[in-house]
Amino acid sequence: MHIQKKGDAYKVYVSVGYDGKKHKFRTSTFRPPKGLSPKQLRIAIREHAEAFERKVKGGANVKYLNLTFKSFCTDVYYKNHLNTLKPKTASGYKIVIEKRLIPYFGAMPIKNIRPLDIRGWLANLDRRDGRDEKLSRNTSGSWFRTLSAVLGKAYEWEIIDENPCKRIKSPAKTHSDVQALQLEDVRKIITKLPEYPDIRARMFILLVLNTGIREGEAAGLEWRDIDYDKHIISITRTSQYIPGTGMIESTPKSDSSVRTIPITDNLIEEFKLYREWQDKEIEKLGEFYLGKQGDEARLFTTWEGAPVFDSTFRSWLNKFLEWCEVQHVSVHGLRHTFASILIANGTDPRTAAALLGQSSPSLVMNVYANPQNEAKKRAINNLNYIYNNDDE
Repeated sequence: MHIQKKGDAYKVYVSVGYDGKKHKFRTSTFRPPKGLSPKQLRIAIREHAEAFERKVKGGANVKYLNLTFKSFCTDVYYKNHLNTLKPKTASGYKIVIEKRLIPYFGAMPIKNIRPLDIRGWLANLDRRDGRDEKLSRNTSGSWFRTLSAVLGKAYEWEIIDENPCKRIKSPAKTHSDVQALQLEDVRKIITKLPEYPDIRARMFILLVLNTGIREGEAAGLEWRDIDYDKHIISITRTSQYIPGTGMIESTPKSDSSVRTIPITDNLIEEFKLYREWQDKEIEKLGEFYLGKQGDEARLFTTWEGAPVFDSTFRSWLNKFLEWCEVQHVSVHGLRHTFASILIANGTDPRTAAALLGQSSPSLVMNVYANPQNEAKKRAINNLNYIYNNDDE
């Protein structure tokens, strides 16, 4: 180990052996805090140098010294971490890494990436989809979090000395852009749903409004997941499209996402009518039906019985909302609608989180609780009553 003073900093050199004939070192720059006495300064430098040497000797490998960002991603991160993530999450990370991160950072030595490099990348982000709109902060924030996750692993595996993303404030907004419907819109939807010709779309929309389940959870539902006697629906699997892979079945997003949700008598009756229709369609197709039958049959499939894509649900919802003359909202917006109506009508955050499959009640309050007009009116009416109530 060797320590060299450079200006107001100290550079620590630790040998990691030879690469052919060349001696290789790992280095760390230490800038001591101001105001230390000479003795305190010597102790601080020594402690930093010894800690760095322990870190290097504990696992540094010469082959990682000159890793570029691209090499780290493809040769280290993909092989040692990406396959541990949920397939949908892993696919999303890989898309961002290959389309947004590697084109900018790919040739840089990963140990040399600095906060200013990341600021430059953020400043030059663009849409690339032909739409004449500014890139949303939530989108750039999501890409930033992916970069931070990658560099965080490089730090955890002692390939870099710190994660430079930690020195930059995430560009993401602190609140969600997802819109929820107002109660009057939901009542209009419930009233007009029976008139809509596509029974699959009707059942899907009614299901999400009554349970708040995610797209992938709805796609993975089978008839055996619905217990008419206990009045519950069990969420135990998801079905999702992964680019480059196709449709896959997986477990829900997290442990808290595996859950049971109570269902009403009205929803059970709708399920029974829907299954009668589906059974007749399966019988018509006979050997040409592609899906499972009986209790293992999926609730939502293509006409031939194949698993449905996420985009299918979106198409069903968009067509229905246009027909129903209700403002556009995403499928995730229906989930927000379910949550906001629960909370507006007095459901406590912990119960709402359990129904949604979220581990954090505070997240539900901050993200999912879109204000409902009727709840706001009740609040003002209650305030008016308090102001004008004469107890004397």
